[in-house]
Amino acid sequence: MEFLKAIFKPDLISFVILIACVLNVLVYLAVMKNISRLENTVRPKIDRRNGVLAELALSDNESRELADCSGKASGAYALFTNITAVFPLLGILGTVTSLMRLAGTENLSDNFMSALATTFWGLVCAIGFKIADSFITARLDRALDEADYLIHEHDKEKRELQ
Repeated sequence: MEFLKAIFKPDLISFVILIACVLNVLVYLAVMKNISRLENTVRPKIDRRNGVLAELALSDNESRELADCSGKASGAYALFTNITAVFPLLGILGTVTSLMRLAGTENLSDNFMSALATTFWGLVCAIGFKIADSFITARLDRALDEADYLIHEHDKEKRELQ
């Protein structure tokens, strides 16, 4: 029971960790949406890469859209991984600030528990988002690779037609 009281005790760093967690969930959902959009654009066109003769894979407009979608997916993923990397640092920051408040106070156990709670939440969020990252990395890499291939092939075909 004391453990639950300690980890749910509000303080500034715990609040910052919570806000960062909510933000990272939103970014994760944006990454998933961009990956799905990228896959939906690429999948019907990638038969050409798999050896099935297909019509000209991309129009100029589709090529630009695919490049734009690839950029958005990569940017959102980079934001997601950077926010994920901040959680352990926020936990350490909470620990340090709580331990600094120990000097000259009478309530040592509250500050010590606050230090442990921020470390706990920082690690829980970092581990959770690292696991979530493992679910999207392969999908994103494959979709970006296929998009890059299609864009490159489209450019090559345009140069050959000129």
